[in-house]
Amino acid sequence: MNNPQTTATKDGDAQNQTAQDASQKEDWQDHIAKLLAYSEQIKDDYKTQGKLTKQLAKAEWHLSLRSLALITILLGCFASGLILLWIVLLGAIGFGVYELFASVWLSIATATLLQVIGLIWLWKSAIYLSNKIGFSKTLRSLKQLFNLNSG
Repeated sequence: MNNPQTTATKDGDAQNQTAQDASQKEDWQDHIAKLLAYSEQIKDDYKTQGKLTKQLAKAEWHLSLRSLALITILLGCFASGLILLWIVLLGAIGFGVYELFASVWLSIATATLLQVIGLIWLWKSAIYLSNKIGFSKTLRSLKQLFNLNSG
């Protein structure tokens, strides 16, 4: 039969079980709320990192442009210096020839000849270097790679 004590124990166990279930539901709800808060924080952190990265890229772009402008100016100065050096060298050779042979025309001819030789050397060097521009070996390798039948 039903013992009042056994019934009370069953009722107490049922109440404890219900309380545990409610506690577990609250724990899960707390965990889900924490996960949502963490994901919101991560989203905000990524947005902040994206903005900082954009600012960094913009700052680096400005620095790169400034450096490129300064390099261009410095290369112009360097080229001007080389031109001036070449003029001085030709003048010195011309003056030396004039001192040796006392002929203005011979010194002019010597300086002009050296200038022409220098220009021919520059022209041939430019042609040689222009032939090196391109990807001829890479293109040949790609043709071999994609032409599987002629192995």
